[in-house]
Amino acid sequence: MIINADDYGITAGVNRAIDELARAGVVTSTSVMTNMPLWGSIDGLRDVLGIGIHFNLTVGRPVLPAEDVPSLVGPDGKFFSLERLRERMRTRRLRPEEVERELTAQTLQLTGLWIVPDHADSHESLLKYPFFGAIIKRISLRHGVEAVRTYTPRRFDYHRLLSPRRMAISAYLELDKLRWRRSGFLVADRYDSLIRTGLTYEDALLSLGDIFSRLPERVLEIGVHPGYVDGEGREADGPLGGYVDEREVEAAVLGSGELREWIGRTGAQLIRFSDLRRQGG
Repeated sequence: MIINADDYGITAGVNRAIDELARAGVVTSTSVMTNMPLWGSIDGLRDVLGIGIHFNLTVGRPVLPAEDVPSLVGPDGKFFSLERLRERMRTRRLRPEEVERELTAQTLQLTGLWIVPDHADSHESLLKYPFFGAIIKRISLRHGVEAVRTYTPRRFDYHRLLSPRRMAISAYLELDKLRWRRSGFLVADRYDSLIRTGLTYEDALLSLGDIFSRLPERVLEIGVHPGYVDGEGREADGPLGGYVDEREVEAAVLGSGELREWIGRTGAQLIRFSDLRRQGG
């Protein structure tokens, strides 16, 4: 099991929660938003957990000057929201060469600290879109990133059988995982997360309880988003978007005795993405 905390660098409160959970041995991996002002603190965790790159085109400002990537930013020099980014992608107003330059610059931020990311994932699941996935694949191959997040669900939702569109998405995610593997990347076999708008402590406990009662064979990644909410996070247009108090809920449940009990009882082995090589990932 890989427990990966997304969004390192987005706020001081998120960094603090990830740091605490990593040093407690619960979070085994994190992914860094290197365009955010507080990302550089990751240097202090290089010997504590696995470190990946959290490719981001929807929050904050680009690493590159805004004038170098004009198709990615609005008049304020900030990235577009996911909705507007997707609309620009559909109408071919995103320049792929600018996307590649910016995401390469985000990677170089980490490698400039002599940290080779052990995996790639993305903010707001950009990796699910073929347009961005193809670019991220090229960058990852170029910079020695060996593993990538894929989104094959931990267990099949049979309600999908009632929706041709949802069935098509499920088939695409399975195929996408195979394509990454065939390109030489390491991947976890299944994926799950705690993320849910309005998440309560009870909800999170139920989700974790379900995960540990039905662990899949081989390797499961759980994507988590812990954080403590500071002033920056409370701003209406702050970087945490609509997922704010839920981060404190995730931090609390990940630090709980219940989680440690489930890990001990099931014998789940907590690993990093770099361990996938010996797992045959």
